[in-house]
Amino acid sequence: MEQSEKTLVKGCGGYCGGCLDYLAYINNDEELKKKLAKQFSEELDMNIKSEDVGCLGCHGTIHKPWCASCSLQRCTEGKKNLTCASCDEFPCDKLETYYQEHRESESRAHLLRRQEIGLEKWVEEVKGKS
Repeated sequence: MEQSEKTLVKGCGGYCGGCLDYLAYINNDEELKKKLAKQFSEELDMNIKSEDVGCLGCHGTIHKPWCASCSLQRCTEGKKNLTCASCDEFPCDKLETYYQEHRESESRAHLLRRQEIGLEKWVEEVKGKS
C-alpha cells in the first residue's frame, strides 16, 4: 500500500478519501470550500474561512484548524498506531466516548472490518465505496 493511502486512514476507523474537506482541497474546489466553511462555522461556532478548509487526511501534513483537539488522533500518533484497531487496548473507553459524542457507528464498523480483513484489503474495500 502506498504511503499516501495510509494518510487517508482515520485513527477512529473512517476513510478520509471520501471526505468533502479532503476533496475540496485536492480538487481546489472554491465553491465547496465556501460551503464547508459556512457549515463548519455554524456547527463548531467558530469563524471558519474558506481558506481554512483543507485536509490531507488524519495522517497527512495539512489538517483542519480543529484537528489538534482530536483526542483519538493524538492517542494513535502517540502510540504509533495507524488506527485504534492496532492498539492493544482496543476497544477502549476513549474510543467509545468518541463514538457516542460523534455518532460514528460507521467508523466503529470500519475498525472491526479492518481488524477482520487487514489494512490493505480494507482500504481497497472502502475506496470502492467512496
